[in-house]
Amino acid sequence: MPSNLLIIGISGVTCGGKTTLANELKKIIPSTMIISQDNYFFDNNDPRHTWIEELNHVNYDIISSLDMERMHQDVTEIIDKYNIVRCHCRRTKNGINRKISELLNTQLKNTDCDILILEGFCIFNYKPLSDLCCLKYYFTLSKEDCYKRRSQRVYEPPDCPGYFEKCAWPEYLNLYQYVKDNVVDTVYLDGSLPQPIGEILIDIYNILVSLPTNK
Repeated sequence: MPSNLLIIGISGVTCGGKTTLANELKKIIPSTMIISQDNYFFDNNDPRHTWIEELNHVNYDIISSLDMERMHQDVTEIIDKYNIVRCHCRRTKNGINRKISELLNTQLKNTDCDILILEGFCIFNYKPLSDLCCLKYYFTLSKEDCYKRRSQRVYEPPDCPGYFEKCAWPEYLNLYQYVKDNVVDTVYLDGSLPQPIGEILIDIYNILVSLPTNK
């Protein structure tokens, strides 16, 4: 019988903390697999990109800048080996007294469950991937905080003058509104605050304890 697979989606605003959260979860749960959307951008000269004439620059902050079909194909190759955990995020205020990492890793073993994280700025805007996610986390930031962080990042190719105002921020608002209107059971995280890693670990634990054990 195939193992179980818990799929976690981490999405939201550019420079909001998505990759940091995914990597932190992998540190605590070393067996975690991560698929990053950043690996699926079309090549810079690909004709499928949307060209912004007034900026003389590609719009990289829309879903059509990514090969989402290929990403979904890669995810499908992984999940075909598993029973996908179907659930909703149920947050509780119950504390966990023992070390959470030990509990989680033990519970993963007892339930024969692996974790796959899908991480990227528009994961939930692509329904075939969004529908696979049992737990969904979406980062938000104010425009000011987002601009400050993005201006400190180095991209290839680099952002051109005016790119944030013309593309990055308005496209984020469009993607965010879609998620608010269409994607249920999403937990929204303020990217300007410390990452709530403890609450997220409890969310994962609560899912795991609902699964049958292999003992």
